[in-house]
Amino acid sequence: MATKSKKSKAYQMKFKVTAAVLFFACAISIFFCGIVAVNISKEWNWDVINADTVYDTEEFCEFFSNTLDQAVLADIYYQSEGRIEAGLAVDREELLNGFKRYYGIIDGVITGNTEVNETYDGLIVYGNIPESLHENLTEYEELVESRLPSYYKMYIQRQLDEYKNCVRYLDGMKNFLYYVEDENGNVIGGNTSKSEIGEAERTLVLSAGFSSDHLGKNPYYFDVYDNSILEESNFKFYGAIRDPLLPGDEFYDLWQDFGFAKQSIPILFAVFALSLLGLLACMIYLIRVTGQKEKGGKVQFTVVDRLYNEIHFLLVFLLYGVAFTVATTLIEIILQGRVVFWNYVFATILGTLYLVAVAVLLSYVLSAARQFKDRSFFRNTWISASIRRMSELFTGKTFRGWMVIVMLCYGLGNCVIMGMMVMAPYYGHPKFSLLAGIGLILFNVLCMYWFIRALRSLKEIMVSVKESSKGNFSYPLDLNKISPSFLNFAEDVANIQVGLKNAVDDAVKGERMKAELITNVSHDLKTPLTSIISYVDLLKKEKLENERASGYVDILHEKSYRLKQLIEDLIEASKASSGNLTVTKMRVDYKQLTLQAMGEMEDKMEAVGLTFKISCAEPVFIHADGGHMWRILENLFSNVIKYSMPHSRVYVDIFKMDGYGILVMKNISAAPIDFDETRLTERFVRGDASRTTEGSGLGLSITQSLAEIQDGTFGIQVDGDLFKAVVSIPLWEEEEEDEESITEEKEEE
Repeated sequence: MATKSKKSKAYQMKFKVTAAVLFFACAISIFFCGIVAVNISKEWNWDVINADTVYDTEEFCEFFSNTLDQAVLADIYYQSEGRIEAGLAVDREELLNGFKRYYGIIDGVITGNTEVNETYDGLIVYGNIPESLHENLTEYEELVESRLPSYYKMYIQRQLDEYKNCVRYLDGMKNFLYYVEDENGNVIGGNTSKSEIGEAERTLVLSAGFSSDHLGKNPYYFDVYDNSILEESNFKFYGAIRDPLLPGDEFYDLWQDFGFAKQSIPILFAVFALSLLGLLACMIYLIRVTGQKEKGGKVQFTVVDRLYNEIHFLLVFLLYGVAFTVATTLIEIILQGRVVFWNYVFATILGTLYLVAVAVLLSYVLSAARQFKDRSFFRNTWISASIRRMSELFTGKTFRGWMVIVMLCYGLGNCVIMGMMVMAPYYGHPKFSLLAGIGLILFNVLCMYWFIRALRSLKEIMVSVKESSKGNFSYPLDLNKISPSFLNFAEDVANIQVGLKNAVDDAVKGERMKAELITNVSHDLKTPLTSIISYVDLLKKEKLENERASGYVDILHEKSYRLKQLIEDLIEASKASSGNLTVTKMRVDYKQLTLQAMGEMEDKMEAVGLTFKISCAEPVFIHADGGHMWRILENLFSNVIKYSMPHSRVYVDIFKMDGYGILVMKNISAAPIDFDETRLTERFVRGDASRTTEGSGLGLSITQSLAEIQDGTFGIQVDGDLFKAVVSIPLWEEEEEDEESITEEKEEE
């Protein structure tokens, strides 16, 4: 017993957890080695591995080049502040091109026939300027005389600032030595003597026709701009770098960083190798003990083991593809990043993605290990499961399989009986052949009866489903008449009918209760509200000396009438949605009714500055309820007044199409319509999300209900900020008018 317990100790959960923690610790260590390696490659481009000294790296060469450029610019191009202030360092072409860009001047006839004078405060005309361009010439001349001198001063000041920055930068360089001499050997600038540079080991000589580079293995890269300065000046530049470097400038810091990186690489590779060995050791241990509590014990599976192995592998492969793409992108961003904060953020994201990928890999490997231990790896594949399902067709567990078996039995029975009928005379039993023929007929008649009964059952089920599709959920489906092969199917159909019937009944009951609740509550609110309105009206008639109290009364009067309107809208919306409104259809002139509604709203339209344009090419008479149509038009005009852009036009088109009278009202919305327009016909939904305008959100819903109870339709179309409401009502037919007139004449007789 003690031996068995000792052997099973490695399978305890605490050791598994410890191994998992060590596994992820080694993975994190590998990740940090990678991050350090990425940072080293970012700073040194792996030159630190091959370079013996910092002088042999591209980073040093690039930094030295930048410093040398500052020296060339300060001591050769600018030379001194006095020379800059005197304008001797001015690049005339650069100055004038910058001036033209700054003020948006385009080269053409005027600039081609004129030239700015040497003092940059006037214009010299050489060619003939067309008379049509004299005004432009005057404008250009005024611009040169008034603006160019100040721009010239700005240009000089910018050169001074650049010169001072270069001098300040060079003063901080303790390890960069240089001096500049002219073609006669006279020293014109620098921070050291020629003898000191001659004693230096790492030197650089630059001139228009000669160069010498003894800095390191990597050659010096000439800047095009600074190289042109040397060629035009005929000066010679002598530069050098101290060896060893003195502390106090960026060259020394670069040397220290190089030393740190050079020393870190062996340690980095050692930590990486040890972490990788530890990770592999932990993975091997976890593979050995996963899914078991003791050696040789029963394998316990997890949720992830239920996935088919092909699907599991494809998911892992897909995740690693996405992770690799994202990781390479993040590494490029980190390498190119200049802001340290964002580098930390992207490194954190990269680390999280790395740990997820490691966890997924470990989960997949352990899942495969558990299945191999249970010898179910190949069984838990989609191919194996498909083969098993195909074999179930012949086990009778499914209807499809049962039908296959029945058809095989039918064919096999016929073959056997026909074989007996044919072979009986051959073996000397002709009477048995007759009996086999009779048996064949009886067998097929029996199978035909069973087949017809099954088809009759299927017909009963199809009729029941058809009735259910029409909404008749009470159609009886007699399960006693159903063949056993279709009995389960019939029971499912019957259960669906019962469930749909109950759901429809509950929905109708709930809708009815909701409508009744809204109606009853609205009626109950109207009584106290009427009293409130009456007393508020009495208060308004009283002479209140307190102006604040009088203001409160006005607010009460306004809000009480708004509440009254809301209650009336609720009652009407409830009646319209439930179909409890009375509809008295008659002959209605669509255009005249629209004009009357427009006249009622004229004051409100003028208040917001709306202009209505109505278009109706021919008379349009509709078969509708005049009162309901009035409410539809009132709601549409109110909606336009509330939400249209002030001082815009509203277009109303009335025409006939496909037996309907169509009214289209178009306006430009003041607020952007950035939501689904179909929601506007729902209750309590408003186009003003902040609800700063008056309204209950019921107007368009009531409009849709009123149009539908008159056999019409209401729709909304949105194109950008263009809002379009469309009301379609059946046209008045002349035959109906004739029948009504005949009926009226008969009644009069």
